[in-house]
Amino acid sequence: MKNSIKVILCSTLTCQASVIWQPAPNALASASWDEWSYAPQLGQTGAGRQGAAQETAGSLITASDLETTVIDSYEFPGGLGANPDTYYFHTGGGTWTGLLELSEAVTHVRVSYSLLDFGGSPADEYPLVPGIAGATLVGEGSYPTSDGLLLGTVFFKDLALAAPQSSFETTFGDLVFPGYPGSFRSVDGVQLEVFNAAPIPEPSGLFLVMMSAGMVWQRRK
Repeated sequence: MKNSIKVILCSTLTCQASVIWQPAPNALASASWDEWSYAPQLGQTGAGRQGAAQETAGSLITASDLETTVIDSYEFPGGLGANPDTYYFHTGGGTWTGLLELSEAVTHVRVSYSLLDFGGSPADEYPLVPGIAGATLVGEGSYPTSDGLLLGTVFFKDLALAAPQSSFETTFGDLVFPGYPGSFRSVDGVQLEVFNAAPIPEPSGLFLVMMSAGMVWQRRK
């Protein structure tokens, strides 16, 4: 019930906000999506493109796209509300596929997505974790974030590609099984970063370092 009430309240907001990411300092380029446009009707499934990233950094990205696939139909409240900053699944669930095309080949990719927190607790990450064909997982983690209106949790996976690539796609999201009750997740943003070395530092590790430095500074005062 708390989830439903919070989503209804969120859908009435008219102001827009973006996820506050913690990008890796050695990223060559990044692309992120914070607003959604495609959604099937209630009770239906389907797939549709959200389009090119709304935010990009670096000069390597030549094309980008994000696809939403509703794999199990949702009921109200679900999908897009009056505020397209978030995409909510109550019953049902879906997957997300990000695509990047680059002007140069890269060796590593970080896939991040933000989910809204509910009931004062961090969200649970998706059971279908981000992956790229042939890539190896070399790091993962999560960190708290805010879109300026609501609290959330960013989950990320660091992937080493099997060979340098100038294009790739990655999929993550829900897994549907018999008796599947619903996702109860609200996506607030997706980000893809590319590298020519392992991403550094891990956002959660950086946060702890900053906290420790702050405590030392306070003691010295």
